[in-house]
Amino acid sequence: MTVVIREESDVVSERKWHIRNYRPEDADAVQELSGKVFHERRPAQHFVWKFNENPAGLSIGGVAEHSDRIVGHYAMLPTWLRIGREVVFGVQACESMTEPDFRNQGISTALAKSCMAAAVARGVEVGYGLPNPLSYGPLVRLDWEHTGDFPRWVRVLKPVHLTMLPRPMRYVASFGQHLLPIGDNAPPDIHIRTEKPTDQELVSLTKSITSDETDQTCRIERSIDWFKWKFDSRSQRRYVWLSAYRGGNLKAWAAFGINDWGELPLIDTMGSDPASLEAVVSGATRRAKELGLPALLAFPDNRNVVQALKSCGYFRHKNMPLVVRSFTSRVLDGNIHDHSSWRIASQDFDTF
Repeated sequence: MTVVIREESDVVSERKWHIRNYRPEDADAVQELSGKVFHERRPAQHFVWKFNENPAGLSIGGVAEHSDRIVGHYAMLPTWLRIGREVVFGVQACESMTEPDFRNQGISTALAKSCMAAAVARGVEVGYGLPNPLSYGPLVRLDWEHTGDFPRWVRVLKPVHLTMLPRPMRYVASFGQHLLPIGDNAPPDIHIRTEKPTDQELVSLTKSITSDETDQTCRIERSIDWFKWKFDSRSQRRYVWLSAYRGGNLKAWAAFGINDWGELPLIDTMGSDPASLEAVVSGATRRAKELGLPALLAFPDNRNVVQALKSCGYFRHKNMPLVVRSFTSRVLDGNIHDHSSWRIASQDFDTF
């Protein structure tokens, strides 16, 4: 089929491509497209894990085909969201990519529209996204609301090779990073383990931390199944864990995932005790430095977590936008359009 798209500049472009639903057997083709768009080689198994093995259901995805070749892709990952006092079926918009020779033809917009229609058919009520600059525009044009930004925190570990910094700053940072604090070791009554806590421990700690949230909070609902899936080795990330126990009970954890395709790892941490938080962040940061990682990125929304990061030499650098959209006509229990009501952490990114 021939698709004619009128862009905002009123230039008409004609191309032979068509939109269809994503199929599980498309993983290899999406992997190849990802390499062309992002200049990385994520394993096909990563996409199988992300799109096909999610406990909330198969991804809502679409592809653009040209001459039996996939030239565009878009996905919405199903997830359960706690909106106020209720849990609703939601999605995270992600993995928008278009082959360079096919950009500015409306493929991203067409794919997003197709996925949004499919989301409504699946019973999705809320969507959220943390888009990069290329994905931001199509979402906003389709009435996704930019509610505000979440600060990004960075710990530089090997700045000479860190391309996110201008070249002169890399050499300045190379010297300066040795002067940054890296946190204190755990007090004697805190026992540190270098392994993942049980999924039940992770859920229990999450509930204890979120128990004092207001009835209007909006966040991802983290269940045992969610933790099992999120940190599964089939994601093709090798997770490094630090867990702090006091009196035999989990008080804090920190983790980051190492990949083989060059994506800077995100670090996340949760805890109910400031000393335990600093201990696990410090231990994880030291381990990342030993492994030769150039930097760790974090997106915390908890004051105790922010303080732990500061104590370990993290600093604010740029922001990440949050966009949301309602797919239902009913009144939700929480206000998804109020940025202050959202609680987002590094583990809520599809890249974690």
